[in-house]
Amino acid sequence: MAQEIDHLEAIINKLSERGLFSARTMSLMNFDILRLKARLKRFNDDNVIPDCTRLHLGCGSRPVSGWLNVDIEKSDYDVDLACGRLPWKSGVFDSIVSQHLIEHLEIGTEFLPLLMELRRVLRPGGEIWLSCPDMEKICLLYLNNKVSDLVADANSRWPDFSLGDIPSSHMVNHLFHQNGEHKNLYDFTLLEWALNICGFSKVKRLGESDLLNRYPEFPFRGDDLQSIYIRATTFC
Repeated sequence: MAQEIDHLEAIINKLSERGLFSARTMSLMNFDILRLKARLKRFNDDNVIPDCTRLHLGCGSRPVSGWLNVDIEKSDYDVDLACGRLPWKSGVFDSIVSQHLIEHLEIGTEFLPLLMELRRVLRPGGEIWLSCPDMEKICLLYLNNKVSDLVADANSRWPDFSLGDIPSSHMVNHLFHQNGEHKNLYDFTLLEWALNICGFSKVKRLGESDLLNRYPEFPFRGDDLQSIYIRATTFC
């Protein structure tokens, strides 16, 4: 199977060089290759006992010391989080944190199955923290000033960020779609519903400062203007 994947990657690279597909399509195809590699890598993993009891999902380039940092590649434990199955034994984690991951998942086929699995691997009374772009905040900022505040916020955090000559309202498209990477945005009502039906309770809207007070080892993002932060617990 590894040879077939290498051959597929080579084909995709040739297609990219010839410009036969859009940059968005090429990015999505390459990401699906990474998903396939992660699934094959962990195909036989089952009932794994992790080295620590704190799980950091979608760590990207921001691993946190003292946590099991998980992503699709180059992490402590590479996993395709959209596959509907996690490799760990039930009830092995005390805490789970995920920042700006869930908007990349389809709600019915990927996000809800992931929540069910996260509920399984959390111990009774364990807690989960989720953050993502906040649909409600974005809509209110659009009505207020065409989200020019969000453009200024993005410029302050990423100096190279720019919409060019495009009007500031395009920032809504950037947050909702991000070149095809974002599949769903959430507000509190939607997240509370999803968490409740997957076995979580005491769902509460908080902010980044609450997360950092609880886990000061996490790096500061400064994204409260656009993001919703949620904490929930498992039933004891």
